[in-house]
Amino acid sequence: DVCSSDLIRPPSARTGMVVTLRINLLPGGELNDVNVIESSGNAAFDRSAILAVQKAGRFSVPSDPAKFDRYFRSLRLRFNPEDLRY
Repeated sequence: DVCSSDLIRPPSARTGMVVTLRINLLPGGELNDVNVIESSGNAAFDRSAILAVQKAGRFSVPSDPAKFDRYFRSLRLRFNPEDLRY
């Protein structure tokens, strides 16, 4: 699972920044792809969010194929600096 401790806050990250990522998963919960769909405007912060998702690697998903396809195959995740622990 992705948690705020996996995200390294770059020094240039500022309050109010938000990056939205599209996460595509395989049926076993493995990460297939991650892309920025709405940039924070800060490339270092966007990269940190992508790296946090890549570090998670595998996600918990339901074993029911229909539920997986409907709710988990493609997800949107939002990261912002306020979510991080210092």
